[in-house]
Amino acid sequence: MRYRYFLIAGLILCSGFFSILYEKKVKKSDAFTTEAFIEKWLTNDNGTLATYMKAGDEEDSDLVKGREALSESLGIWMHYALLKEDEVQFEHAYQQLTNYFLENDGFVRWKLTEAGENKVFANALVDDLRICGALFDASEKWNEPRYEKAAVRISSYLTAFNQSESSLTDYYVKDEGTSQYITLSYIEPDSLAKLNQRGLIDKAIYEKMLAILKNAPLDGFYYPKAYDVEKDVYLFDSEINMVDQSLVALYRGKKRYSTTAFLDFIKEEIELHGAIYGRYDRFSGGKLVDYESPAVYGWLILYSLELHELELAQKLYSRMSQFKLRGSKYTGGYAVYNDDTHIFDNLVPLLAERELDNLNLLR
Repeated sequence: MRYRYFLIAGLILCSGFFSILYEKKVKKSDAFTTEAFIEKWLTNDNGTLATYMKAGDEEDSDLVKGREALSESLGIWMHYALLKEDEVQFEHAYQQLTNYFLENDGFVRWKLTEAGENKVFANALVDDLRICGALFDASEKWNEPRYEKAAVRISSYLTAFNQSESSLTDYYVKDEGTSQYITLSYIEPDSLAKLNQRGLIDKAIYEKMLAILKNAPLDGFYYPKAYDVEKDVYLFDSEINMVDQSLVALYRGKKRYSTTAFLDFIKEEIELHGAIYGRYDRFSGGKLVDYESPAVYGWLILYSLELHELELAQKLYSRMSQFKLRGSKYTGGYAVYNDDTHIFDNLVPLLAERELDNLNLLR
């Protein structure tokens, strides 16, 4: 339904003016300053998480503009609160969900205006799965039945409406129907497993979702973008989006499906170029852009940790940290350029930092 956005963060690293704001090594003491940055600069007055620092009327390639709030951001924030073991923070996120995003029937609005108004009538599978997974975990962790009940409502809606050809698909638009495609980076296995364990998803659908993820063919180093459930065919983009690729690799890693070729590619890029770029050419394998994304590094760190590739995780963390501002009014912010940044370039690194810290891997 929508494509991930990359900030042109590489421009910052290329600018000598900004270079004094970066350090090559990140100390644990400032690892979580991004949380304060998000709360100050990327939070709307009603508490929802804004997509950009600046207000704006022009939509990006994800169909999002300015201070609009996304269910995707909320789901990642919930997972961060769980990793932090912060019950109060999670409850605040739950209140955002129930007050603004979640309808009585279990439908979750995928985006809202800055004021919390709904002007779209579609959900997004991966966002809802993340939220469900977080709610189930929080319910067990803090013995809070409200979280479980909300997760069941959302799951029931997903399995009833986001379904086509015995698969869950990317989105459902009210009064229009469901997508015929499942983006591979939307197949989040941990949350699907929680639905399966509770009998909230048909076993055949659950197994087909995992089969689509497992059987995805490689084209060189790259995974398909999506699967057409009506035509039973995998689809590749000519331009490879590294957010999608990193998430597919992470989810395959969680199921212990092979990711050897992709892992070797990431190691080689870091060794030869010291960087992972935002987009690559499917056919030549070469980079198509010069920019890098902290969100990509964050997902790749989580992927590396899943595979116990600790040395690689540290290298990726070292590179990611160079995008983090210190000693300015935007201290803690990642990839702030021209007084603006994208929330995913801050939320995902924050998630990676917390996971590294929980594993005692921060310097």
